[in-house]
Amino acid sequence: MLLPIAADQPMAMAGVQPTCGQMLSSMAVIPEKISMGATSVANMWEAHAKFMSANKDKASQAEVKGLRELVKEHKQIAADLDKAASSMKKAASWPAAPHDMAKMNADPELMAAQKKVLEVHKEIIAEMQKMVANMEKMDKPDKPMK
Repeated sequence: MLLPIAADQPMAMAGVQPTCGQMLSSMAVIPEKISMGATSVANMWEAHAKFMSANKDKASQAEVKGLRELVKEHKQIAADLDKAASSMKKAASWPAAPHDMAKMNADPELMAAQKKVLEVHKEIIAEMQKMVANMEKMDKPDKPMK
């Protein structure tokens, strides 16, 4: 099992097998980008809550309250993801440790975990694509959302 490393990373371009820590470090971009996504969603909901706060009916005020709670939660998620990305970047300095790749590839727990990561990431990509398509449709009033 080889963990991925971005093709634009110097070691990948030089054909050198990176260490686990270096591979982890190269994947820090994922939590960074998800953090940016959580922050942008929080900012959108914050603007929506501000807009809706002019309405004084119970339903609008309940929506504002709910949105503000989601904003708070998403900002915390973003902060936690930023912390994880920072820790992942530090992994680049870990020393190279010997790995018995044949044993790793034969480990059913490790292989099941890797398979699950791939499945979940594919599902996340599909859900993100649906969300983006629906949001783009919202910008075009003549096309209803699915």
